[in-house]
Amino acid sequence: MLRKAIPLVIVAIVSLVAVSRLSAQSTWPTADSYVNADKDNANWILPARSYTGNRYLTSTEITSANVGTLKKAWATNIDARGPLETSPIVWNGTVYVTSSHNDVYALDAQTGAVKWHRTYKPHVIAFSANRGVALGDGKVYEATLDGHLIALDAGTGKTVWNIVAAHDTTNTFFTMQPVPYKNMLLLGASNGDWGGIGYLSAFDAATGKRIWDWKTVPGIGEPGHNSWAGDSWKRGGAAIWSGVAIDPASNTLYVDAGNPQPDFLGTIRKGANLYSNSMVALDISGATPTVKWYHQFIPHDTHDWDPAMPPVLFSGTVGGAQRNLVAAGDKGGNFWVLDAGTGALVYHVAVSTQKGQNTEPNRKGDVACPNTNGGVEFNGGSYMPDTNAFFVPSVDQCGLWTSPGTATYVSGQFFLGGAFPKLVGPSTGYMSAIDIGSGKFLWRKHLAFPQIGGALSLSSGIVFTGGVNGDFTAYDAKTGNVLWHHPTNQTIQAPPGSYSAGGKQYVIVASGPAGINFADPRFGQGAPTLEGTYTHSTKATITAFTLP
Repeated sequence: MLRKAIPLVIVAIVSLVAVSRLSAQSTWPTADSYVNADKDNANWILPARSYTGNRYLTSTEITSANVGTLKKAWATNIDARGPLETSPIVWNGTVYVTSSHNDVYALDAQTGAVKWHRTYKPHVIAFSANRGVALGDGKVYEATLDGHLIALDAGTGKTVWNIVAAHDTTNTFFTMQPVPYKNMLLLGASNGDWGGIGYLSAFDAATGKRIWDWKTVPGIGEPGHNSWAGDSWKRGGAAIWSGVAIDPASNTLYVDAGNPQPDFLGTIRKGANLYSNSMVALDISGATPTVKWYHQFIPHDTHDWDPAMPPVLFSGTVGGAQRNLVAAGDKGGNFWVLDAGTGALVYHVAVSTQKGQNTEPNRKGDVACPNTNGGVEFNGGSYMPDTNAFFVPSVDQCGLWTSPGTATYVSGQFFLGGAFPKLVGPSTGYMSAIDIGSGKFLWRKHLAFPQIGGALSLSSGIVFTGGVNGDFTAYDAKTGNVLWHHPTNQTIQAPPGSYSAGGKQYVIVASGPAGINFADPRFGQGAPTLEGTYTHSTKATITAFTLP
């Protein structure tokens, strides 16, 4: 009897160990968790909810009928040395956010209480901005303003490893939120105004070891290299500022590359300047990425009108037929819809005032619209399949550009070939709903302040977004009527998100000081001064809302 019982005991022990291991594995997001993130309303584990980049979720709790009763559940102040652009990551009751200077916070999802706070003091070579963290395998990953990629223990905030991820820390830094994919962390380099070349990198998520780089400016012998005159490609820019979209079924990654440089002087870089101002579809199934297709939105840009909005993959109805599409917006005031398989243009819509777009900066100066901080900014929009509409916030500004006709590269300084433009006229914005079937506006709201907060749409018929004046607003998706709004008294230039905790649905958004986009003197004497509809704030806050 004893000999027969021993194997049963062993089996029981082995079973308990297996269950324990399974439980430990499910403590953190798995590869399947990321692939199916759009089906998980409790958590928010990728920068724009899912690999599609679309901030949309099915919701039956918060509806157009009750959203008017939405109340502030909690508000937590964090480091306020700059504007908040963070997209919160939420997993199993914990919210992970960042400050503009790379502090990382873990907050209780129901109360906002700080579980842990990791401080950081980066060497800032440009402006202070950070768009959030990645989460995986018990680690929180952040890319920093001084070119580092850091892994923290997700339970304590203590450093696990810290690597220098930028190739040149004199002209390269990181604002992008890392994106986990398989065993990798994907990260784009921000160096488009400082004399560098943009690149997308993949790092081993366990060790931080670099796996591959893909450069946004083709080198000698590569397709597209002849779109740069002379040696201008060596400091061509085309930085990667925001996020990416991924189709896991085909291992296709979609990424937008920024403006060419020197920003305002095109005479020394004649040509189309690939892959600047382009969406590029990359095959990332192999050892290194290969280009499947590209679509250049604005060739030879001289006004810093790069596509700041991350790509959004979706299946929409065009002309009565269902199509796989990918959308983007640029600071030139354009909203673009492309065929996701080929990159062919389906159509584009102007969502901001456009004027003087074929001019180039000169000594006397030229007025063009939008301003360099105008058009569709870095948080982008959201597609709602229930209405077949895409919701896009945008900024309406004009600027006066000047250029002396020369540009000299100095390490660690702007490489612009001119001055940042001075604001000309009013600074306003739009919230637009675009019918994907026709490419026409379903509705459009002209607002007295810029809209850069991004959009979150719910299947229950609501669209959330935030403006520079600090209003966090819920619109009726079909009519554009305002259903609810909350004054944060701080600038909103971060995207909203959603999660569930304790049986309740929450909507969350970050707000804080205006930062350089709307208050920095380097952008000209005519730059907005935060008077009138703008807010003066010395705080930075993460705020969560829920129904009573």
